[in-house]
Amino acid sequence: MLDIFYGNSKVYKKVIHEALDIVVEHFMEVGSSLEYDEIYGSVFPLHKQDAENQRLDFLKKLHKEIIDNFSHEFSPLKEFVLYHILLFVHEGSEGTFLLSNTIQKSLKKRETSSLDEDELTVLNSIKTPKDLIGVCFEDLDFLQVGQIFDMYKINPKFVTDFLHVDLEYYKDLLPDDILSEYNQIQEYLNPEEKSTKQDTDVKAVTETINSKDDFYKKVDFLIATFKHYIEHKKGHILFNNKMGQAKEKQVQATFGMMANLALQESGIVISPEVDTGRGIVDFQISKGSDCQALVELKLGNHGRYKDGLTYQLPIYLLTEQVDYGVFVLICYTKEIYEEAKSLHEKAEELSQKYKKKIRFARIDASGTLESASKIRTEKGMGFD
Repeated sequence: MLDIFYGNSKVYKKVIHEALDIVVEHFMEVGSSLEYDEIYGSVFPLHKQDAENQRLDFLKKLHKEIIDNFSHEFSPLKEFVLYHILLFVHEGSEGTFLLSNTIQKSLKKRETSSLDEDELTVLNSIKTPKDLIGVCFEDLDFLQVGQIFDMYKINPKFVTDFLHVDLEYYKDLLPDDILSEYNQIQEYLNPEEKSTKQDTDVKAVTETINSKDDFYKKVDFLIATFKHYIEHKKGHILFNNKMGQAKEKQVQATFGMMANLALQESGIVISPEVDTGRGIVDFQISKGSDCQALVELKLGNHGRYKDGLTYQLPIYLLTEQVDYGVFVLICYTKEIYEEAKSLHEKAEELSQKYKKKIRFARIDASGTLESASKIRTEKGMGFD
């Protein structure tokens, strides 16, 4: 068995693995009648799709590890491949490949007294291979290694200390050129096998801003990371929970703390509540006098939030003579999130009108995004 379920009962693990066996066996059978590239190769990362014989051996070994009685490491590559096998069988069958009978048969032939109520609820909720995705994977970081590495290049400590992701664990998913770049960063960070020089060397690695475009990309990365953490890493509970909805100042404080951590030793300075002379802008981000950006955050439940983008941010940009501005809208309901979609186009219009780079970002803090096992449409995945 794959070493997936820490702390779960043996019966629970057995039932899940019998369901996995059915899906993987079907995948192997379908793929056996087609060219390698059509199915078998497609479940591997692009840089690992060559070496056909080696990949076929990997698939056979994975299947054996699912059905035997030993505990096998569930490596990132196995996660990646198994995820895509489950998704392929589900989508290839258009949702008609059902596992309910398999689960029930597995339960009937076993003593189920060791199952707790939560385990039984989960097992009874599994209908399709896609449901198994939500059961077998605690997170989907293995699908986002590219984005994580981009963050890591900007600020290694942010990825390791804030996101708690160890890229060393995901090295097998990095293409050769990216792996080489990662190893070079490691040499900077750990010149003498993880010596105490890390804090000094991080600055050398992250000091990569050579142009305004580099600076703007880092600002965009900052906003994208904030959005990702709120929407997909349960960050919404900081703002929208049983205690009520956070005020604008609380949201600003949270963004400020995250930004300061992310920008540590990058040479970029973030200043809150800067008086422009025409009002207070939430954040000014700068690196020297040439690289400047303004960030304005608003709550979607504010009756005039659209004015913040249409008038407020442009006034601040014109007053401060800054060329780049981002308007961030925190949406506490799905309705406001969808309603605000048109502001992306509005931001483009304003950019043309004022000859500035004006960007709009909306963040879904409704907490209504469902777990992966319940998603049935691409839109429901919540990555827009």
